[in-house]
Amino acid sequence: MKFYKPTLRLSHYTKVTLPLLKEMGIKGIITDLDDTLAPRNTFLPDEEVCRWVKELTEGGIRICIVSNNHKKRTKDFADPLGVPFYYRAGKPSKKWIFKALETLQLTKDEVVLLGDQLFTDMAAANRCNMKSVLVDPVGTYGGWFVQFKRKMEIPLRKKIPYYEK
Repeated sequence: MKFYKPTLRLSHYTKVTLPLLKEMGIKGIITDLDDTLAPRNTFLPDEEVCRWVKELTEGGIRICIVSNNHKKRTKDFADPLGVPFYYRAGKPSKKWIFKALETLQLTKDEVVLLGDQLFTDMAAANRCNMKSVLVDPVGTYGGWFVQFKRKMEIPLRKKIPYYEK
């Protein structure tokens, strides 16, 4: 469980707010894309994502998307938000997480990894000794492998309480 345990669990990415990040001493977010910020079959950011990114970046938070998805999907989503991105990251691999830290020009202690999956996102954060926030998936599409992993996560998720103020 330790390998997959997040620092915090929240119901939705919009619960990651400036006051919460300031309280945690966070200056940047490395975020997953699919089912974290938008359903897998949503190709452009909606108004809610745009508003959330704008509020955080105007508050001084740096954001980078690190996705296991392909380049076109990731680029088409990240470009309208004006945030850097990495694709085909192979999370829980650490390589692109550390590249994102370089891009953000922040240390791992100043950044939180935001994601919806224990076996990829939270595992990557823990492998990098970073803070992490687990959110509930915003989509239900996911391919067969994602659906399989979600079923495997159920007993672990039950042990992780929500942190909601």
